[in-house]
Amino acid sequence: MSNKTLTALPLTAAAYAPYGDVIQARTDAKDITGANQGTAEKYHWTASIVNNHPNNGGKSNMCVFHCRPTKELPFKCKILERHPYSSQAFIPMNAGNTRGYLVIVALNGEDDKPDMSTLKAFICSNVQGVNYAAGIWHHPMIALEAETDFACLVHESGINQDDCQVVDVEEWIVDVPGYTA
Repeated sequence: MSNKTLTALPLTAAAYAPYGDVIQARTDAKDITGANQGTAEKYHWTASIVNNHPNNGGKSNMCVFHCRPTKELPFKCKILERHPYSSQAFIPMNAGNTRGYLVIVALNGEDDKPDMSTLKAFICSNVQGVNYAAGIWHHPMIALEAETDFACLVHESGINQDDCQVVDVEEWIVDVPGYTA
Protein backbone atom coordinates (compact mmCIF):
# COMPACT_ATOMS: atom_id res chain seq x y z
CA MET A 1 0.00 0.00 0.00
CA SER A 2 1.28 3.45 -0.94
CA ASN A 3 1.74 6.20 1.58
CA LYS A 4 1.56 8.80 -1.19
CA THR A 5 -1.97 10.22 -1.31
CA LEU A 6 -3.67 12.98 -3.22
CA THR A 7 -7.24 14.29 -3.21
CA ALA A 8 -8.77 15.25 -6.54
CA LEU A 9 -10.13 18.79 -6.66
CA PRO A 10 -12.80 20.27 -8.94
CA LEU A 11 -11.28 21.44 -12.24
CA THR A 12 -10.83 25.20 -12.61
CA ALA A 13 -9.01 27.08 -15.31
CA ALA A 14 -6.75 28.82 -12.78
CA ALA A 15 -5.69 25.64 -10.99
CA TYR A 16 -5.13 23.76 -14.26
CA ALA A 17 -3.25 26.58 -16.07
CA PRO A 18 0.29 25.20 -15.45
CA TYR A 19 -0.73 21.97 -17.23
CA GLY A 20 -2.82 23.27 -20.14
CA ASP A 21 -6.29 24.60 -20.83
CA VAL A 22 -9.84 23.94 -19.67
CA ILE A 23 -12.12 23.78 -22.70
CA GLN A 24 -15.56 25.21 -21.94
CA ALA A 25 -17.75 28.25 -22.46
CA ARG A 26 -16.60 30.48 -19.60
CA THR A 27 -17.95 33.85 -18.55
CA ASP A 28 -14.38 35.12 -18.07
CA ALA A 29 -13.45 34.43 -21.71
CA LYS A 30 -11.66 37.39 -23.29
CA ASP A 31 -12.88 36.92 -26.86
CA ILE A 32 -16.57 36.12 -27.38
CA THR A 33 -18.45 37.00 -30.55
CA GLY A 34 -21.98 36.50 -31.75
CA ALA A 35 -22.46 33.66 -34.22
CA ASN A 36 -25.07 31.76 -36.21
CA GLN A 37 -27.16 34.84 -36.98
CA GLY A 38 -27.52 35.72 -33.32
CA THR A 39 -28.47 32.29 -31.99
CA ALA A 40 -25.06 31.49 -30.47
CA GLU A 41 -21.90 32.84 -28.93
CA LYS A 42 -18.46 31.75 -30.14
CA TYR A 43 -15.77 31.46 -27.46
CA HIS A 44 -12.46 31.96 -29.25
CA TRP A 45 -9.07 30.53 -28.31
CA THR A 46 -10.26 28.14 -25.58
CA ALA A 47 -7.15 25.98 -25.98
CA SER A 48 -3.64 26.35 -27.34
CA ILE A 49 -3.28 23.67 -30.03
CA VAL A 50 0.43 22.92 -30.54
CA ASN A 51 2.29 20.84 -33.11
CA ASN A 52 6.06 20.99 -32.52
CA HIS A 53 6.98 17.74 -34.28
CA PRO A 54 10.39 18.01 -35.96
CA ASN A 55 10.44 18.51 -39.73
CA ASN A 56 6.66 19.09 -39.84
CA GLY A 57 6.29 15.39 -39.00
CA GLY A 58 3.10 15.51 -36.96
CA LYS A 59 -0.29 15.26 -38.62
CA SER A 60 -3.56 16.28 -36.99
CA ASN A 61 -5.40 13.27 -35.63
CA MET A 62 -9.01 13.78 -34.56
CA CYS A 63 -9.86 10.51 -32.86
CA VAL A 64 -12.28 9.12 -30.27
CA PHE A 65 -11.31 7.34 -27.08
CA HIS A 66 -14.01 5.01 -25.74
CA CYS A 67 -13.21 4.66 -22.03
CA ARG A 68 -14.68 2.25 -19.52
CA PRO A 69 -15.01 3.52 -15.94
CA THR A 70 -12.40 2.65 -13.38
CA LYS A 71 -13.37 -0.26 -11.16
CA GLU A 72 -11.22 0.96 -8.29
CA LEU A 73 -11.61 4.07 -6.17
CA PRO A 74 -9.62 5.50 -4.57
CA PHE A 75 -7.64 5.36 -7.80
CA LYS A 76 -4.08 4.03 -7.97
CA CYS A 77 -1.84 6.10 -10.22
CA LYS A 78 1.16 4.00 -11.32
CA ILE A 79 2.04 5.41 -14.76
CA LEU A 80 2.16 8.73 -16.53
CA GLU A 81 2.56 9.57 -20.19
CA ARG A 82 3.36 12.64 -22.26
CA HIS A 83 3.30 13.81 -25.83
CA PRO A 84 6.56 15.72 -26.17
CA TYR A 85 5.71 17.58 -29.39
CA SER A 86 1.94 17.96 -29.30
CA SER A 87 -0.83 19.29 -27.15
CA GLN A 88 -3.64 16.77 -26.63
CA ALA A 89 -7.26 17.85 -26.18
CA PHE A 90 -10.05 15.66 -24.79
CA ILE A 91 -13.71 16.65 -24.97
CA PRO A 92 -16.37 14.38 -23.41
CA MET A 93 -19.19 13.52 -25.82
CA ASN A 94 -21.83 11.91 -23.59
CA ALA A 95 -22.56 14.59 -21.03
CA GLY A 96 -25.81 13.03 -19.82
CA ASN A 97 -24.37 9.64 -18.81
CA THR A 98 -21.86 10.66 -16.14
CA ARG A 99 -21.14 13.59 -13.84
CA GLY A 100 -17.48 13.71 -14.80
CA TYR A 101 -14.06 12.14 -15.19
CA LEU A 102 -10.66 12.21 -13.49
CA VAL A 103 -7.50 13.90 -14.77
CA ILE A 104 -4.06 13.44 -13.17
CA VAL A 105 -1.15 15.67 -14.29
CA ALA A 106 2.45 16.56 -13.43
CA LEU A 107 5.05 18.96 -14.78
CA ASN A 108 8.32 17.75 -16.29
CA GLY A 109 11.26 17.60 -13.89
CA GLU A 110 14.90 18.54 -14.34
CA ASP A 111 15.65 14.84 -14.95
CA ASP A 112 13.18 14.79 -17.90
CA LYS A 113 10.80 12.62 -15.83
CA PRO A 114 7.59 13.63 -14.05
CA ASP A 115 8.18 16.00 -11.14
CA MET A 116 5.97 14.19 -8.63
CA SER A 117 5.99 17.22 -6.32
CA THR A 118 3.75 18.89 -8.95
CA LEU A 119 1.31 15.96 -9.22
CA LYS A 120 -2.31 17.17 -9.21
CA ALA A 121 -5.66 15.43 -9.69
CA PHE A 122 -8.81 17.12 -10.96
CA ILE A 123 -12.44 16.08 -11.16
CA CYS A 124 -13.68 17.39 -14.50
CA SER A 125 -17.39 17.94 -15.02
CA ASN A 126 -19.17 16.38 -17.97
CA VAL A 127 -19.19 19.77 -19.75
CA GLN A 128 -15.46 20.49 -19.41
CA GLY A 129 -12.78 19.40 -21.82
CA VAL A 130 -9.07 19.43 -21.06
CA ASN A 131 -6.10 20.25 -23.21
CA TYR A 132 -2.74 18.92 -22.05
CA ALA A 133 0.07 21.25 -23.07
CA ALA A 134 2.88 19.64 -25.07
CA GLY A 135 5.21 17.74 -22.76
CA ILE A 136 2.85 17.63 -19.77
CA TRP A 137 2.85 14.30 -17.97
CA HIS A 138 -0.63 12.86 -17.45
CA HIS A 139 -2.38 9.64 -16.66
CA PRO A 140 -4.38 8.04 -19.49
CA MET A 141 -8.06 9.05 -19.39
CA ILE A 142 -9.99 7.88 -16.32
CA ALA A 143 -13.76 7.60 -16.78
CA LEU A 144 -15.92 7.67 -13.67
CA GLU A 145 -19.37 6.08 -13.25
CA ALA A 146 -20.07 5.18 -16.90
CA GLU A 147 -18.45 4.50 -20.25
CA THR A 148 -17.37 7.81 -21.72
CA ASP A 149 -16.43 8.78 -25.25
CA PHE A 150 -13.92 11.58 -25.69
CA ALA A 151 -13.17 13.43 -28.89
CA CYS A 152 -9.39 13.84 -28.97
CA LEU A 153 -7.21 16.15 -31.06
CA VAL A 154 -3.49 15.34 -31.11
CA HIS A 155 -0.67 15.60 -33.65
CA GLU A 156 1.15 12.34 -34.37
CA SER A 157 4.05 11.34 -36.60
CA GLY A 158 3.77 7.56 -36.38
CA ILE A 159 7.07 7.39 -34.47
CA ASN A 160 6.11 5.87 -31.11
CA GLN A 161 8.76 7.64 -29.01
CA ASP A 162 7.85 11.01 -30.55
CA ASP A 163 4.10 10.50 -30.21
CA CYS A 164 3.74 9.13 -26.67
CA GLN A 165 6.23 8.42 -23.89
CA VAL A 166 5.09 6.32 -20.92
CA VAL A 167 6.89 5.92 -17.57
CA ASP A 168 6.18 3.94 -14.42
CA VAL A 169 5.92 6.11 -11.31
CA GLU A 170 5.80 5.39 -7.60
CA GLU A 171 2.20 4.53 -6.77
CA TRP A 172 0.00 7.38 -5.61
CA ILE A 173 -3.49 6.86 -4.16
CA VAL A 174 -5.96 9.41 -5.51
CA ASP A 175 -9.13 10.02 -3.52
CA VAL A 176 -12.06 11.17 -5.67
CA PRO A 177 -14.63 12.76 -3.30
CA GLY A 178 -18.24 12.09 -4.20
CA TYR A 179 -17.50 9.08 -6.44
CA THR A 180 -17.49 5.32 -5.86
CA ALA A 181 -16.40 2.58 -8.21
